[in-house]
Amino acid sequence: MKQQLLHLIERLRASFWVIPAIMMAAAILLSQGFLAIDQHWDIEQLPGFGWLTQRDPDSARALLSTVAGSTITVAGTVFSITTVALTLASNQFGPRVVRNFIRDRGTQVSLGIFLSTFVYALLVTRGIDASEPGNRQTLSVSFALLLTLICIAYLIYFIHNVAQSIQIDSITDQINREFRSALETIYPAEDCRDPRYRRQDLRALNLGEDALCVRAHQEGYVQRIDRQKLIEWASEHHCCIRLDIHPGAFLYHWGVVARVFNPPRDIDSHVIAGAIHGAVTLGPQPTAEQDVIFSVRQLAQIAVRALSPGINDPFTAYTCIDRLIDGIGIVLQRPELPNCFNDDENVLRLVTSELDFDDVLAAALDEIREYGRDSGVVMRHLLSALNELAEICTRKVDQNAMKTLIQRLKEDCENGIDDQFDITSLQKRLAAMRKTLG
Repeated sequence: MKQQLLHLIERLRASFWVIPAIMMAAAILLSQGFLAIDQHWDIEQLPGFGWLTQRDPDSARALLSTVAGSTITVAGTVFSITTVALTLASNQFGPRVVRNFIRDRGTQVSLGIFLSTFVYALLVTRGIDASEPGNRQTLSVSFALLLTLICIAYLIYFIHNVAQSIQIDSITDQINREFRSALETIYPAEDCRDPRYRRQDLRALNLGEDALCVRAHQEGYVQRIDRQKLIEWASEHHCCIRLDIHPGAFLYHWGVVARVFNPPRDIDSHVIAGAIHGAVTLGPQPTAEQDVIFSVRQLAQIAVRALSPGINDPFTAYTCIDRLIDGIGIVLQRPELPNCFNDDENVLRLVTSELDFDDVLAAALDEIREYGRDSGVVMRHLLSALNELAEICTRKVDQNAMKTLIQRLKEDCENGIDDQFDITSLQKRLAAMRKTLG
């Protein structure tokens, strides 16, 4: 239930309309509430509230009409500016980063405050009754003026926020914060690990021959896998589940989701498949909930676009490389992801397909290496960063992955770099990495 709630919150956060809709609903309630207060209490007679006095209902209607017309006009301008910013970001940095602009709280609240002010002014104008003598809407109209002042402040903030959000440093910093957050969740520290979960070589794992193959019923990206739900189901039915997918992978409609070893004989195969499908969430695009590669690919895509001949911006590539190496360093310093999960009785119930360090390394640097192999300055920066990474690479399997990458970088430098100074500098960095790795 907790994971489902977190997934729902993530989906709502990625929706551009949720916060404006909530703010407009609050504006409706506030308008009716203030109108009710004005009908039962004369706020102007209270000490210190005499300055709120209004002349007549016609003046109030004129004021509210001005507020409603101006705020909906500015709301249209805000929406237009947001659309332009999204277009520029998509063309410059790739379509994946558009998600980060949509998730931006400042933009959502800015649009929401203008729309809610428009809705509030509209409803209060409708609630003004000029037929009754002495009928006043002092508090309602005064609150509309307060909302107008807030709108002015948010207009200034919105312009500043858009100007900041389209800068490459702000974009990479936001992606990096999401990257770090995903790493802290997916790669917890050693003292946070459950002793029932362990890492094991799956080639040496014998689960038997009696297995039921569960295939997909639709296509999509694997957004979330409820491992605890699968463990509890397998424990209840005394079987073991081996997943053939991982978060972030694209699942074809004929693909294999899992294999159930020693499946229960008293349950129909369609019921078993439904239980497996119920723990796997598919969607039209990957998310960062359980997929560490998602943020990695965003940074890699920005770096690749920066290295394209049409942009040719190596400094942006430097920034992305630094962010990627910093995140990969966290992976190196944390224990490997467990792939075998036991129940409370310490019986193996779930085997997962987890990404290895070489998978993360390839996702982060393969495209950058491919498109930056002809640039001596980019390769020098990349090798300098990898040299720093090699100093904290202690596991044998991780060192082998680094050595494989070094060999590929060596071939790229030999085939793509012509400048003798760059060749000499790169050879020194490669030699230093080999010495560090041993």
